[in-house]
Amino acid sequence: MSFQALARKTVKGVMENKLKLAVIDPFMQGGTDIPGKTKWIPIKPSTDGALVLGMMRWIFDNEKFDGKFLECPNEEAAKAIGFKSYTNATHLVIVDEKHPNNRKFLKPEDLGLEGEGFFVIDKKTGKPELHSKAIAGHLLYSGEVQGKTGTIKVATSLYLLKQGVSRHSIEEYAEICGISANQIAEIAKEFTSHGHKVAVDTLGGTNSVNALPFTVALWILPALMGAYNMKGGMAGNGPSFKAFADGPKYDLAAFEGQIKPSGVKISREQFHYENTTEYKNKVAQGKKPYPSKLPWHTNGMSLDGQAMFSALNKYPYQCKILVNCFANPIYGTPSLYQESMLEELKKTSNIPLIISVDIVMGETTAYADYIVPDTSIYEQWAMVPVRANINTKMTAVRYPIIEPMTPKVGSNKQPISMETYLIEVAKKIGMPGFGDNAIKDADGKMWPLNTREDYFIKAIANMAYDGDAVNGITEEDDKITGLDSIPSDWQAAIKPDELFVVKNIIAKGGRFEADTNYHDGEFMKYGDPVKVCFYSENLANSRNSITGAYNEGAPVWTPETLADGTLVDKAYPSEEYPFRVCSSKAKLRGVSMLNNCPTLQVLSDTNYIEINASDAKELGLNDGQEVMVETPSNKAKGVLKVRQGVARGSLGISFGYGKWEYGSKDTTIDGKVVTGESLRATGIASNPLALIDNSVKGKYGLSEVITGTHNRNGIRAKIVPLS
Repeated sequence: MSFQALARKTVKGVMENKLKLAVIDPFMQGGTDIPGKTKWIPIKPSTDGALVLGMMRWIFDNEKFDGKFLECPNEEAAKAIGFKSYTNATHLVIVDEKHPNNRKFLKPEDLGLEGEGFFVIDKKTGKPELHSKAIAGHLLYSGEVQGKTGTIKVATSLYLLKQGVSRHSIEEYAEICGISANQIAEIAKEFTSHGHKVAVDTLGGTNSVNALPFTVALWILPALMGAYNMKGGMAGNGPSFKAFADGPKYDLAAFEGQIKPSGVKISREQFHYENTTEYKNKVAQGKKPYPSKLPWHTNGMSLDGQAMFSALNKYPYQCKILVNCFANPIYGTPSLYQESMLEELKKTSNIPLIISVDIVMGETTAYADYIVPDTSIYEQWAMVPVRANINTKMTAVRYPIIEPMTPKVGSNKQPISMETYLIEVAKKIGMPGFGDNAIKDADGKMWPLNTREDYFIKAIANMAYDGDAVNGITEEDDKITGLDSIPSDWQAAIKPDELFVVKNIIAKGGRFEADTNYHDGEFMKYGDPVKVCFYSENLANSRNSITGAYNEGAPVWTPETLADGTLVDKAYPSEEYPFRVCSSKAKLRGVSMLNNCPTLQVLSDTNYIEINASDAKELGLNDGQEVMVETPSNKAKGVLKVRQGVARGSLGISFGYGKWEYGSKDTTIDGKVVTGESLRATGIASNPLALIDNSVKGKYGLSEVITGTHNRNGIRAKIVPLS
């Protein structure tokens, strides 16, 4: 797990006095407040953006950014002074409402010139120059340039960022966060005291309805110090070895007759509402085009929860068949498990057919028309690419260490699984890319795709021969690992001379570059050229599809709002709902699989509603007391855990508990009752408490309009004692 690797490295760095760590979290977990080594900042949920922008305010006020680096308008200029990334800090943006390209970067056509690129104010000449030709640009320029039809008002990206940041004082940011202004200044001062040897990371803070400006601002912070791709600074993932690709041995990326996905995703992501038929029809009919029925998330990615909301509303089109696999959206999507949503889910007029591929009777699977048994992690194949904080080249391999316990099906008598289901259905309906002549090798020979192994073992062969081929496994290791007795169909999936090389990869659990191979001098070895955007033209020229308002091009503090712009605090005032629910991950509980481990169940059989000791005292609440958490949309019972390690006004609920299916109750299968384990249902889940956005006409869980991020953190709530 990438989190485990990150934790090991972080603890090692802290204990060796090589690293200072600030943990910004409403809940202290695992003793993260060690004097002189780590600092715990008990921030109010969903206010992370205010803290980061407060840090930026201090950095700008005290001019603690790396000006020499930020002046570099292109990659070559940055390399010339010892960096391996650059920003658009000096790039000029049109800020003239009368200009047709307002909110966009100034380009040659705006000046009556030919060519491509952006413009900066050249620091040497004081005149506009293409960013690719300048060595350094003015950082905080705001003024006018001569265009092809008159003067144009422009400002640099950094100027617009600073302008947005300066809308609030450090004291105002601190009040929003529920911490002191001194704490913000202290962190900012420490952050800027180490040159480019600084880094940031996040996860939970991005799961709220004002997460976008926080996420963007957070990644801008290290760019202000020139930290990207630098030793001791920030870097992206290391590369992976070729597996599911047009590899050195087999082409697993394409096949004859392949049709690539196209069109509008049902999740309403990565597409502008203004390009939809709905918008165009409204305009043609002389109607106001806003609002859309549901928000369109122009900058969202992989929004499975939003796909569910779309399916329930038959918008922007109907989902006729929902296939659920490796997911449990009813448990995992905030707001989805609520009566009004479930009533729509049950209607076959909304979703005529639901098929779920699962290893248990999960919360989503319980609503399926057909359930396809899947294999567990010990019975599966998988290629796991490199994850964040691993900066060397690697790809891990998961392979079946036991014979799958699911029934065997199909002409090849393969254990039923997600892959077997897809292969058999594809062959039945005559889809290309499956069957006896499906995969082409490097010599042009065609190979079958009838089994899981036909695909995954070829992927391992690609990995093994990517670049310098690995050695074959020794006969001794072949016997020790038990790979000498792998099934014959595994062996038949590749050429005989590739078998021992592939076995070597399987035996080692993947292919891994040396852990010491991180750096190239003062740079990260695999640091790709990075352009950090302080201003996004894409964002600035996209609109909220409910209100029609343009989005901000640079991060500014944005309080939580409903889709129509109504403040959440106005809709649900703190006088009635004084607490904000925030989720966390418990150490001894996983999202899914660890729920099956009896040992972990004994060690941590339930979760609690965690509350600050001072809050509990004011309300007359006690540790271990049963209470009801009520939100504007739902309510749930739980047991209080009173402790100091919780931010004031916050309620902490660990994820992975409070299940209502997942084998927790008896299920009848083919007339036989499978007895449930009630222990699996203990505790409380926070997602069903999340808010429904009643400002939208359809059934829709409160989400950030731009990205589609759900209301997982910051859920407004109150506590009602039950005992």
